[in-house]
Amino acid sequence: MAKSKLLLYLIGGWIALEALTFVIVVHFLGIFAAVALGVGTTILGLFDVKRLLDYLRARFGGSKDDARPKANAVDGGLQALGAVLLILPGFASDLVGLALKAPSIRSDIAKRLNERPKGPRTIDLAPTEWKAIGPSRRRRVSVVKSGPPTA
Repeated sequence: MAKSKLLLYLIGGWIALEALTFVIVVHFLGIFAAVALGVGTTILGLFDVKRLLDYLRARFGGSKDDARPKANAVDGGLQALGAVLLILPGFASDLVGLALKAPSIRSDIAKRLNERPKGPRTIDLAPTEWKAIGPSRRRRVSVVKSGPPTA
């Protein structure tokens, strides 16, 4: 499957999921409460972006005597992703954005992203260091029975 087709399917699935969650929220809360909740999560996302930008200005453009530990790039990226997901319309993206506001979830995701795979993922060999073995070259191994020789 082409990557562009896969991307279209993912975007279509995301839009369908957002529409379904909106219908469910409207069913339980009503249209005015659903719209107010959507506007509220967008405002929360905008405040989160503002807070993140203020932090970055203070961290990288501020004084040198700042005693805070060095910012983790993965954690900051996950915070920014959560803020963007809160700004986007829809309740499914809001749910993921709210989950990314939790430090424990962000640290678990960052830990998984920072893990190094064990062992090499690929092995580079020179052409003289390997040979292809096709199905016709395989030999059958004969089983030797142990016991006294027969006459």
